[in-house]
Amino acid sequence: LCPGLNNVIRSLVLELQHGYSVREILGFVDGYQGLDPWRGKEPIALTREFVEDIHKEGGTKLNTSRGPVDVSVAVDNLIRRKINMLFVIGGDGTQRGGEALYQEAKTRGYPLAVVGIPKTIDNDVAFVSRSFGYVTAVEEAAKAINCAHTEAHSVHNGISLVKIMGRDAGFIAAGATVASQDVNFTLVPEV
Repeated sequence: LCPGLNNVIRSLVLELQHGYSVREILGFVDGYQGLDPWRGKEPIALTREFVEDIHKEGGTKLNTSRGPVDVSVAVDNLIRRKINMLFVIGGDGTQRGGEALYQEAKTRGYPLAVVGIPKTIDNDVAFVSRSFGYVTAVEEAAKAINCAHTEAHSVHNGISLVKIMGRDAGFIAAGATVASQDVNFTLVPEV
């Protein structure tokens, strides 16, 4: 779980209320599973009081889940609840799910706006200068590099090798290398 999820939820609620005068905001529990009324729990009313301090906690107050949802059932639920705007926070699978929900609603002629908020520590989203979670990942990776550097200096001819998670671009490895300044070589297998 990304520590920034509660921050995003809080920011959305406060902006929707104060900036756009939205009166009712619902948070679906357990990710896309919450969009299925047969499998999911009842959505939570996201009020100013509910989000007051959630940014101080890691994870997400709405919980998450893995796996698909029946798009037709989910759109039926959104239509029944008269929800016309859906914010989806997550990675590739979540964004594809948001696209599928939008397309299903469009096919039915229902005006559903789906806003995708990318959640990736990889910082590899086009047109997004910095995705949330990236800075934390770089800071933690730099700490690991610094510990390995200290360990390498504690023995004669010591060498340290630190493997840092990457996916397509190697941004965390590159960022941690620059942040640490104790790295002699950075190999980026993605490139």
